[in-house]
Amino acid sequence: MADKTLKLEARKKTFEAIEDNPGLHLRELERKLDIPLGTIRYHLRVLEKRELVIVRTEGKYKRYYAKGDIDRSDKDRLAVLRKELPRTIILFLMEFPDSIHGDLTEALAVAPSTISYHLKRLMDDGIVERKKGKYRVVDEEKIADLLIQYRQTFLDSLVDRFVRIWTKEG
Repeated sequence: MADKTLKLEARKKTFEAIEDNPGLHLRELERKLDIPLGTIRYHLRVLEKRELVIVRTEGKYKRYYAKGDIDRSDKDRLAVLRKELPRTIILFLMEFPDSIHGDLTEALAVAPSTISYHLKRLMDDGIVERKKGKYRVVDEEKIADLLIQYRQTFLDSLVDRFVRIWTKEG
């Protein structure tokens, strides 16, 4: 059934984009594919109905994943990494573990209340932990693996820099 479902070029492009970029939301797909929004919505409904993609609602976004492509905990991590400020906080903490709140506020030039909000969410998600006022990423290796594996999908110079340092490239 997958072969027949993916015969239409726009649907095939949509599915391949999801496969290559797990966790994208509708507008990201639209920008990436340059296909009209209504067309993408239609093909996403078909792909979901045929159980080729899985949809996860996160706040106001629906994120799309190819079925069987990635496990649930990685989907959760990727959904967080797809957001710019949480990703920036995570990257900072991976480079400077055991940072305090003020370090993040100063380095990222973001309001303390905004940093607090995102740190709380990252702790609730089990990605960051706090001990004695210091923050660190819980499973650095797993986060690093996801950043490396999906490096091309982030289009973020911070991710590129992190991967170069983590993998000791150039």
